[in-house]
Amino acid sequence: MQKNVQLAENVFIHDLGTGFSYINFDRSKLVIDGSEVTIAAEQYRVKNPADYGSIVNAVVKENYPHGSDEAALRKGIVSASDPDFVAFNNFVESIKAKCRNEGI
Repeated sequence: MQKNVQLAENVFIHDLGTGFSYINFDRSKLVIDGSEVTIAAEQYRVKNPADYGSIVNAVVKENYPHGSDEAALRKGIVSASDPDFVAFNNFVESIKAKCRNEGI
């Protein structure tokens, strides 16, 4: 993931033409030196096809590497109020919501 990336165009999915796409979350417009630019708060590289499932999976795997996503799920099986599970579930649901808000 990269943060605060300046974009050439204001798009959620930017196909790189290499079998991968950049996914641009939380885009905003800023004025820098008198010019308006679009900034992505977070940018992820996702293997094509960049669809809902692959985007959510790639973002979760990058933020919860080395099985920590599975560990959080196992904790949720034992106790749905476990803080690690709650944080993991909230993160996944926020990514899903962002994708749905973009029409994905």
